[in-house]
Amino acid sequence: MIETRVARNSRKHTPFYILIGLGAIVAIVVLAILVDSVLYYNKIHAGVTVAGQQVSRLTPDEAAARLNGVVDDMQKDSITLTYEGKSWEVFADDLGVAMDVEGAVAAAMDVSRAGNIFSDLGKRLKLYFTDVDVPLTGKMDDAKTNATLAKIATEIDVAPVNAALSMENGQIKAVQDQPGRAVDIDTLREQVRGVATTLHSTELAIPVKVVEAAVKADDTAEALAQAETMISAPIVLTSGDKKWTLSTQQIASYMGFTSKDVNGVSTLVPQLDAAKMEAFFTSIADEVATKPVNATFKSDGKKAWVVPGVPGKAIDPAATAVVVSETSLKATGRTVEVAVKTTDPDRTTEEAEAMGVKDLLATYSDSYGGTANRQHNVRITTEYASNVFLAPGEVYNFDKQIGPRTAARGYKTAPGIVGPGKLEDVYGGGICEVSTALFNAVFFAGLEVVERKNHSIYIDHYPKGRDATVSAGGPNLRFKNDTGHYIWIRGSSDGVTTTFNIYGTSEGRKVSYTTSDFYNFVSRTTVTIPNPSLPAGQKVVKTNGQQGKQCKVVRTVKLPDGTVVHKDTFISTWPMVPQQVEVGTASTTTTTKPSTTTTTGGNGNGGGSSTTTTTTPSTTNVTNW
Repeated sequence: MIETRVARNSRKHTPFYILIGLGAIVAIVVLAILVDSVLYYNKIHAGVTVAGQQVSRLTPDEAAARLNGVVDDMQKDSITLTYEGKSWEVFADDLGVAMDVEGAVAAAMDVSRAGNIFSDLGKRLKLYFTDVDVPLTGKMDDAKTNATLAKIATEIDVAPVNAALSMENGQIKAVQDQPGRAVDIDTLREQVRGVATTLHSTELAIPVKVVEAAVKADDTAEALAQAETMISAPIVLTSGDKKWTLSTQQIASYMGFTSKDVNGVSTLVPQLDAAKMEAFFTSIADEVATKPVNATFKSDGKKAWVVPGVPGKAIDPAATAVVVSETSLKATGRTVEVAVKTTDPDRTTEEAEAMGVKDLLATYSDSYGGTANRQHNVRITTEYASNVFLAPGEVYNFDKQIGPRTAARGYKTAPGIVGPGKLEDVYGGGICEVSTALFNAVFFAGLEVVERKNHSIYIDHYPKGRDATVSAGGPNLRFKNDTGHYIWIRGSSDGVTTTFNIYGTSEGRKVSYTTSDFYNFVSRTTVTIPNPSLPAGQKVVKTNGQQGKQCKVVRTVKLPDGTVVHKDTFISTWPMVPQQVEVGTASTTTTTKPSTTTTTGGNGNGGGSSTTTTTTPSTTNVTNW
């Protein structure tokens, strides 16, 4: 009974011992994990190498430092390229090799960390028994690599020899074709890449391929006979009444060869080479050519029409080489006409007709005389501003179009506004006569006005509120072709009467406008200026000045269906300019010489008529605008 009771007690405690055992195992495993985690915290796990280099138990920075040192040492070694007993040393710097040490270290760290907790645990346990090697990869700079290999290739490559004929001592001899060789750069580059981006130095045999001749010949007998005929006598080229002679020496120097398959036999064929004849063709090109004539336009003040263009001609080098080759194969009749090709003008008839320049969109004329110099400036400015074709959407810039106002470009001096109420002789005085005429043509054509400004002095011979001043680098006249076709700006002037016509394709634009009375008047003031050279109390009006004022012009442009294209308001402002009066302050009475009164009519940027009268000493000098 006692033994039975002991056995029962033993069976009763068995599960408890099992649980204790399992618990001990779990505790050991957990402890092992904790120990492993502590040992390899921020370190590469044991059993991990990079390109065979030991990096376990190193931090990323330590591993990178070690690998960089290894890379530096290994890259001091060269790759040896060999071909037929010759060798060339190529270093990492020659190829622009860059090794990805940082990426390799990161991959080494991830060997035991990239998965979940259970897979990483299994990897860590496995690393104690089996090593894992992480590759170290890199890349090459293709440009540097190609340059390095190409330099080596120049020492190996041999160009093939084409079948040809040569002239020796006046005799034509056959030259047999021979194959050449060339480094297979593409294959060599990949072989070098496979070695240069590893931590190994090695020796590589340079791959070389055969390069066949472009011109081959199994039979040269016929080519010899043809070549003899080609150089048997000079050849005469003609173009109209012009002639040029090619000597036999020239023909021989122009000779080239190709090969043709004749009944399965590679046969050499001589011919004159257009590239070799280039210098000769260039020397006669101008004598052969006739220049094309652009299509232009004419008008009668009511409509415009196209004057057709005329094609030109020019030497056709390739075709001429062919006909000269064919002629050279003849024993007689060795005269041939130069082959030509048609050259189109810059503006063909079809292109001109497509521009749509046909209808008169608007015309405007103004007249004013002034000095001879002023009239001269108006004439040449009209020429500079005229005969302009404006594409749809393009902006006309008056200042840029007429260019600098200089003596070298034909301009003369004439009165022009140089400041508030101030006129002086300047190159180009009077050109605002042209800009004003053009502005009004644009105004009545219904085109978009981009920029316009009135003169600072009111000029009564211009249409009220519709003058347009221009000044280099200052106020300008600009407008845009907002139609669907080209417009042609056509001007003419005799210096007194200036007319601008604008042609295009009519859209039926209707222009209406209103002009206000003057408003916002500013009374003229008077400025007194002491003058010690005048007797006390004597007054001389130096500048009359002007009253300040404004006016407004409103333009409405409509299409036939009533659609409003533009509604513009042009406000003109003339500032008040004070009258300037000089008052004498001299203390003694002096006898003055007769003074001159000069009255200058305002003319914008260009002066106007002037009258000069001799008066008594008390006469006042007056300048009017």
